[in-house]
Amino acid sequence: MKKMLLVPFALAVSMFTACGDSSSDPKPSKAEECANGLSSDCLVGSWNMIGLANSGTGEILPSYDYKSAPGMLTFSEDGSFQFDVPAAAPADLRTIDCNPVYGTWTVSGNMLTMKSTVNGMCLDTKQKSITFVPIITTNGAQIKMTTGVLWFFFNATDEKSIRENSTEVYTISAN
Repeated sequence: MKKMLLVPFALAVSMFTACGDSSSDPKPSKAEECANGLSSDCLVGSWNMIGLANSGTGEILPSYDYKSAPGMLTFSEDGSFQFDVPAAAPADLRTIDCNPVYGTWTVSGNMLTMKSTVNGMCLDTKQKSITFVPIITTNGAQIKMTTGVLWFFFNATDEKSIRENSTEVYTISAN
C-alpha cells in the first residue's frame, strides 16, 4: 500500500517542479533571441549605429565610420523607437528638427516597418516610413544588423552611388 501512494506523490512533485515559476528562468541572451533572424524579441534594445557600409563588401565607408562614437537606435517593447544621430554625423542631420527621430516599428515575417512620427524632416522626403528586410548576423560577442538601405542617413550625402550602394549598420551585444 505504501509503494502505491509514493508513485502518484512522486509524479505530482515532478510535474510541479517541471512547471515551476518561469519568472525565475534566466532571460535568453540577445544571441539566442536573434538566432533565427528578425523578431520583435531580437530587435528590442539599444543598437549602436556604427556607420554606413558598402552593400557589396560590407566594409564601413571611412567618411561614415561612427564606431568610436556611435549613434543609438533604441527599439522599445511598446513598438516605439528613438534614433539618436552619431555626434560625428553630418551637421545637417544633428539639428533639432532631425535629432532624435522618434517613431513606431513592427515586424511581419522577415520584414521590418519603421514610421517616423517626430523629427523625420531629414529623412528621405519620399519615405516617412520604410519597410525592408534587415540582415541579422552573429559575430562573436556582437549581433550585427544591416538594413540594405539608407533611411536615417539618406540625406547624409547627395552622391547617388553612396545612396544606391550603401547600407546602415547597427550592432548590439550578443549577451
